Amino acid sequence: MRIATSTIYDQQTAAIDNLSASYQTLGQELSTGKLLTSPSANPSVIAQDLTLSGTLASEQGTVTNATAASNQLTFVDSTLSSLTDVLQQARSLAVSSASDLPTTASEHKVEAQQFDQLLQQVISLANTQYAGQYIFAGTASNATPPVTAQGSPATGVAFSGNLNQPTVTINGQTFALGATLSQAFSYASPTGSPDVFQILANLRDLLNSQSVTDTSGTAVNAAGTYLTTNTSLAALETGAGASLAATPLVPDSSGNVSFSLSGTDPTTGQPASQTLTFNPATTTIGSVVSAINAANLGVSAQWDEASQKLVLTSTAANGTGTFALADVASPGATNTANFLETFGLQTEADTVTAVSSHLGEIDTALNNLLSTRATIGQQIQNLSSIQTQVGSQITQNQAVQSGYEDVNVAQATSQFTAVQTALQAAYATTSRLEGKSLIDYLPTP
Repeated sequence: MRIATSTIYDQQTAAIDNLSASYQTLGQELSTGKLLTSPSANPSVIAQDLTLSGTLASEQGTVTNATAASNQLTFVDSTLSSLTDVLQQARSLAVSSASDLPTTASEHKVEAQQFDQLLQQVISLANTQYAGQYIFAGTASNATPPVTAQGSPATGVAFSGNLNQPTVTINGQTFALGATLSQAFSYASPTGSPDVFQILANLRDLLNSQSVTDTSGTAVNAAGTYLTTNTSLAALETGAGASLAATPLVPDSSGNVSFSLSGTDPTTGQPASQTLTFNPATTTIGSVVSAINAANLGVSAQWDEASQKLVLTSTAANGTGTFALADVASPGATNTANFLETFGLQTEADTVTAVSSHLGEIDTALNNLLSTRATIGQQIQNLSSIQTQVGSQITQNQAVQSGYEDVNVAQATSQFTAVQTALQAAYATTSRLEGKSLIDYLPTP
């Protein structure tokens, strides 16, 4: 059989080309550690790999977003923790102020300064920033602090943000990225309770001025009704129809309403008292207010239509800053009316009682704050669960992708060595063939 030299060379060249290609491919795989270095590397799995890459990118984005939201909520909770500490300090200070000691005006003024310092801390916390944004400004993009003190010393605050919550949707769940000023500081509370700023300012002013207030504990009006200074006391009785008061007024046995007011005579500076008697049929709420003011006992009265409450405050003429109220029987009566109960007033108004009344406001603000922190804590836990769940999915998908993309180093090394050996042998064989002549193919004689 005749064998053409060109055929032998073509076969050797093809074998070397194939081995060289395999050598280069295996070398690249070993150097990069990847099987899929281009779409043509393995068309049968490249589509699956690309789909998996998109899934992983989405999952990693979810983890990144969850981590960012969790970090922000953790920062907000840390700020609320500081606010909790301030309110607890305020409560302890209020308890101390409401005790029998200290009793001097100078000692109370020192406590007033402490309340003012706490107020400044609270305003500073309300203007806390995270990543360049004010965390209690709501969805507003404030360039300046959203909470500013009003007055000097501050009697309240102005708010330039809003009460909307910024949110983010992660893995199909919507998360609030913090707390509103209302949730954290009881600002513009839907229940009408004073905000943290007002509570601290009121306590400071109370201890500074030694002025005390006796305010209706709750709104005097019945649900669905509205009282003004022109409303008669008779309208507060049950009578033939429904009373306009939440707690109906019941006159004494003589049909009148009487109570005593004890304060300070501004002329002598000595304790003094007057009994005020009213005929419900001819007396309005405004008349009661005027009578208290005219009593000249260092106590002023006003009807607050917004809150539907009667407010009695000691004035500068009242040197002690204290006064007292009591239901009494009018002349000829065998019992007393329930004026104090209907208007929700305390029988004693002094510094101890006034400060004590603010303890309930602090507790309300604290409960509101702790409820907000509990909600944030739950959100942080939910985000942590998402991070764990999606992180597990990422690990599984990365393992699958590794099967598509990553080189089996041991197997590839063995193949690389075998190809290298075969290629060297092919080169050696070709070199020997190139050294042959026609004489070498003739039969030996």
